[in-house]
Order: sequence, then structure tokens, then C-alpha cells
Amino acid sequence: MSTADDQGQTDGPPGAPPGDGAPAEQPGYGPRQEDEVSLLDLLLVLARNKAIIVRTVLVFTLLGVTYALLAEEEFTSEARVVREAQTEGGDLPGGISSGALSGFGINLGGSASGLTPAAFPDVLQSREVRLAVVQDTFRFPDAERPMTFVDYVNQPPGALSSVLDYTLWLPWTLKGMVGKAISGSPAPAGTTDTGELLIPSQEEDEALEAVSGMIVSSVNEETGIMTISVTAEGARLASDLTKSFLDHFAARVREIRTEKVRERLGFVEGRFEEVKQELETAEERLAQFLERNQNPTTATLQFRRDRLQRQVSFKEQLYSELQSQLTQTRLDLQRRQPVVTMVEQPVPPMNRSAPKRTLIVFISLLLGGFLGVGGAIGAAFFSKIREDEEEGEKIEVIREELFPEWFPSPTQVAKE
Repeated sequence: MSTADDQGQTDGPPGAPPGDGAPAEQPGYGPRQEDEVSLLDLLLVLARNKAIIVRTVLVFTLLGVTYALLAEEEFTSEARVVREAQTEGGDLPGGISSGALSGFGINLGGSASGLTPAAFPDVLQSREVRLAVVQDTFRFPDAERPMTFVDYVNQPPGALSSVLDYTLWLPWTLKGMVGKAISGSPAPAGTTDTGELLIPSQEEDEALEAVSGMIVSSVNEETGIMTISVTAEGARLASDLTKSFLDHFAARVREIRTEKVRERLGFVEGRFEEVKQELETAEERLAQFLERNQNPTTATLQFRRDRLQRQVSFKEQLYSELQSQLTQTRLDLQRRQPVVTMVEQPVPPMNRSAPKRTLIVFISLLLGGFLGVGGAIGAAFFSKIREDEEEGEKIEVIREELFPEWFPSPTQVAKE
């Protein structure tokens, strides 16, 4: 029958490969396609590696709780100041204020110092202000007696700090030693005859660096109000530091704002004292002359009397003018003094600003869960790769054992 013939023509001998001699791809023997990861597979991986996830979460949560409990409490005290609107120059024609063009970047000299609210943070962080603050005396929570900020920062380190410096912080300790060795001995610190500091000492430099990280300031460009925030280990200490910063900041601003007026006042005062002495000398000469010559009859005596009287009159006019200038300069200096107004006084905060224990524990919990899930997925991924490699090796062995003529061994291939 045709069917048998057809079958005989198409069917080869048993075990012969069809077609061109290549073995037919059978289920399970073809190349493995990449499996799609479903939600059930992911849940299965998490369920099988739940021990890793739970342990990781517990470890990170424990670390977070430990840090939250052992971290030192910090408090933040805030204050707000604003500069008073003062102008020194005259207005423009038409009644336009000289400060009206400041918004366009035009400065017509309405302020002798050029100090604007935008410069307040720089003044607050200046070396003069910080140095004055660190030299003040404060009551520190962990100190037995009040001391200056410089003395507090440069206290001898405790046993725990020394151990950390030569264990965990050893690289930074060595870095500091190498830096000191390279830079050599620091320049000598000293002061001028007037008490002004020439070069801060090493202890003062460390205190300046420490106090710089405790204060933050910002300025509202629309209102010109500057907000000052000081963070310290104690509520009272934070408030006291804020007050100290404000006091020295206001004093520094007054110095900058009144520098030219004070220079002019010093010149006028010196000239006024000189003219005062000259007037007294001229008056004494005239009085002595009149005592010796009550009725001068000769022309020479009359000319001499008139000359002495003119000198006294000139000195009197100069003395009167300088006295008027001195009074006006003093009034101008007094008018410039209150340039900073306190909008909000610093007070000891009721609640701490750090550490936020709940947030720290919550972040530690999330981080532990994220790392635990990631570790579980990674372990499952590498385990899958190993299983695929082992399964591939097993399939190759089966192929070689069942169909040796289709899959010759490397030795047979070498012989052929």
C-alpha cells in the first residue's frame, strides 16, 4: 500500500537521524530559554530566604536603636535680626530715594560702609566675631565649672577618645601628625599694644573651627531678616552661644558702619584739643600784655595789642567751628549706632533637635529590609546560575551516553 511505501520511504532505519543527520530537537534537549520571573517566583525566593532577611533586619534595627540611644542630644536655638533702614546720602532729584535704585544693582553711596543684609552671614562668620565668641565664658553641660570655649575645646582627651584616635581614627590621626610635621612650627601668636590679635594661637584655631560648625545663618532677600541658628549639646548652652554671637555680631556691624565717622571724630577731637590749647595760649599772651601795658600810647604797643587780639579772635572762631563740628560728628556717630534690631530673642529650646530616634530606627529598619531582600534575591540568582550549569553538564553527559555517534568525544574527534 502507498501508506506502507510512504512510511518505508520516509522512515529511516531505527536510530538514524532524520534529514541532514542532525538530531531532532526534543523537549528538554533544545537550548533553554530565559524564564520569566513572576511574582510567585519572587515570593518563593523571599520565603525560602526568610532567615537571611529577618537576620539582616534585626541586625540593622539593633544598630539603629543603639546609635539612637547612645548619640548625644543636641538642641538648636534660633534668633532673628534685621537691619534698620538708614541712609546717609541725600535723595535724588524729584524726591527719589538714593536706595530706590539698589534693586537694579546701582549704588549711589547711600551707605558709607556699603554693608547690606546680604553681607550679614559673612560678618557673622568672620574671624573677629568667632574669635570674640570663643573667648567668652559659658556653662557647658559636661563641665564642672564655667570656662571659655577655647578651654573647653582644648581639654585633655579622655580614655575612650584616646583609644579611638589610635584605633578607628588612626588614619586621620596619622594624617594630622604628618600635616603638622610638614607645616612645621606654627607662627607665634601675639597682640598689639592696643590689644588687637595678630595671629590666633593653635588652641584658638581649633576653637574657631569647632564653633563654625555649630552656627547656621540665612537671609530673607525680601524682608532682609537674618535667621541665626546655633546647635549645641545643651539647651542653655545653645541659647547662650546665640546671644554671644548676636552681641558680637551687632558690635562688629557697628564698627563697620561707623568706621569712617569714628575716624572723622578722632580727627576733629584731636584738632579741637589743639585749637583749645592755642586759644588758651593766645588769651594768656593778650592778658599779660594788657597787664603790662594798660594804656598803650605808642604805635608799636598798639600794633602789638591789635595783633594779639586778632590771634585771639581767630582762635575763638576756629574753636567755635571745631566745637560745632565735634558736636555734629558725635550726633552722627550716635545716630548710626543702632543698626541691628532684634526681631526674635534667643531662648533655650524645649525639645531637642537631634537625634531623631524614631526616624533613625525607621531608616535602619528600611535599610535592613532592603539589604535583606537584595541579599536573598542575589543568593537565589547565583544559586540558579549554579543549578543551570550543573543541569547543562548533566544533559551533555546524557547526550554523549545515548547518542555517542552524534556527539563524539573530544578523543574521537582528535583521532579523526
